[in-house]
Amino acid sequence: MTDFPQPAAPAVPAPFEATRWSLVLRAHAGDDVERRRALGELCRAYWYPLYAFLRRSGRGVEDAQDLTQDFFARLIDGRLLATADPARGKFRTLLLASLKNLDADAWSAANTQKRGGGRVVPLDDLLAEERWQVDASLSAAPERAFDLAWADTVMDSASTKLQAEFVAGGKAELFSELFPRLNGGSAGDTLAAVGGRLGMTEAAVKMALSRMRQRFADALRWEISQTVGSRSEVEEEISYLLTIFQ
Repeated sequence: MTDFPQPAAPAVPAPFEATRWSLVLRAHAGDDVERRRALGELCRAYWYPLYAFLRRSGRGVEDAQDLTQDFFARLIDGRLLATADPARGKFRTLLLASLKNLDADAWSAANTQKRGGGRVVPLDDLLAEERWQVDASLSAAPERAFDLAWADTVMDSASTKLQAEFVAGGKAELFSELFPRLNGGSAGDTLAAVGGRLGMTEAAVKMALSRMRQRFADALRWEISQTVGSRSEVEEEISYLLTIFQ
């Protein structure tokens, strides 16, 4: 029978304060490798949701790219977070409110960091625009576009962590077979057939699928916990995330 990978990290970090969110709040107070890494991760996670908000708000490609770059430059140097308090709201909410304020200030092209003037995070603007062209057919308000992109990003990150966990445990084939079934899909095959390919009984496959669902839920909670200010907000954010896909 195939052994199931053991959890690589707790569902919620301990202590809770050691999250990317709390590290980012100290971004303006000196230089620290771990803190900078946390900032980079958050920039990569929220780059597209904020870009999608600007594009849905009617900004052109270059304006959206320039303003997103400028926004994250201000995030990294601490100007946007100098007075931020996790107790006052979720990181997702803070970022969107800060972007709205920056956009409302109507920064001129001369005051906006132009493309080619230095990259805030190593992300290709063209990839963001290509993704937007796929999503642009969705009829959604700017805030809705942001939330959809945020939810997709969080789910993708949790999925990537789960896949890495399985691959590291030598269970890449098990992941490939079971992951498409996490949402209840049949993937055009029966669990008995999956078991035949993996050398497992149907009962063992069902158990492995159940455990995978739990591990994905754990990975999702961990991902969410990195961007909220308290434990109580984790379940609130997960509940909200699920409503986005309804």
